[in-house]
Amino acid sequence: MNATGPSSTRLAVIAVNTFRESVRARFFLLVSLLAAALGIGAWWFRNCSLGAPPAKFLLDAGFGALTFFGAVVAIAAAAESFFGEIERRTVLAVLARPVRRGEFVLGKLGGILVLLLAFCGAGTGLLVGLLRWQEATAGDSLAGAFAGAGRVSSLAVMACGLVQWLRCSVLAALTLVVSSYARSSLLAITSGFAALVVCSLRSLAWDSLRVAGPEWARDVAGLVGLMVPDFELYDVADGVAGGGALSGVYLGGIMLYSAAYVSLFVALAVFCFRHREL
Repeated sequence: MNATGPSSTRLAVIAVNTFRESVRARFFLLVSLLAAALGIGAWWFRNCSLGAPPAKFLLDAGFGALTFFGAVVAIAAAAESFFGEIERRTVLAVLARPVRRGEFVLGKLGGILVLLLAFCGAGTGLLVGLLRWQEATAGDSLAGAFAGAGRVSSLAVMACGLVQWLRCSVLAALTLVVSSYARSSLLAITSGFAALVVCSLRSLAWDSLRVAGPEWARDVAGLVGLMVPDFELYDVADGVAGGGALSGVYLGGIMLYSAAYVSLFVALAVFCFRHREL
């Protein structure tokens, strides 16, 4: 690592090393193969969709696999990559050079985000390829299968893949917060999945408190809710699978929403890691 180089160079080196280590991990390869197998399996059984349009069945199953396994990769990669450096004591060698702890956290997150981009991009590309292949083999009958819903655009599918990557990015940053002070990777991974459940049920819990909860509970829930992202905002696969498209306003808003939470979680992770004894 260039000790005298700019901060961006040090961040890039840490990010590249993180990406390489994560890609070489057997766990990442296994998860990727499982996600691809589910996507191909959905295409294979598209005609056994119990009345649902074949293309909609394919996209629903494909994005369901992408969302689930993307969350698994985000949590496991963030926790294992961070704690791997600590358990091997290589973090001491890195920090012994003129590398700030904040740069270490940002570099780790950068490598994980690139890993998630590659995972979501490959999964989305596979779905687009299967969708166009199905359209080519089915001919005009595919459009009729939507019963007026319209042809599914490749750009809409890729936009949906981008939204899933943003969800995984927020989850990875949240896992890094836990990893920055947790004492074991198991605790970080368990907390990451617990955070996934909380973020997924945030709207349901808030609606329940707003309707039936006492006033003080609504106030507390409102304050706590600001710290918890709402993952229901990322559930756009159904609309795209039905032939709809994502508006530019929504994409711009969800990108800003995700960037705000990633920035918040990174700041918390840096703060916790700076006060951690290694």
